[in-house]
Amino acid sequence: MHDNSSGQLSLRQNEKDLVGALRVTAENDAILVTMPGTRYSITYRKGDDPSLVASDIRYDPDYPSYKLTFRVRAWSAASAKARWLGWIA
Repeated sequence: MHDNSSGQLSLRQNEKDLVGALRVTAENDAILVTMPGTRYSITYRKGDDPSLVASDIRYDPDYPSYKLTFRVRAWSAASAKARWLGWIA
């Protein structure tokens, strides 16, 4: 973030570009969600009941402000993929 001429903080253009992008892939019993251009990634696996369990969570210290946003969006994307795969209802 940087200070613009109006005195408010704003996202740099390259940070704005990162916010919308997520990559979701499935292999065997795992769903991997990553944010391209960063080191953010979370692997989700099938839980005992019809749910997903997060494991191997990696954050990017260069973009700390995205930590919670990434977690929420990754969970949503992984859940949608799991439903599509028939892992959860």
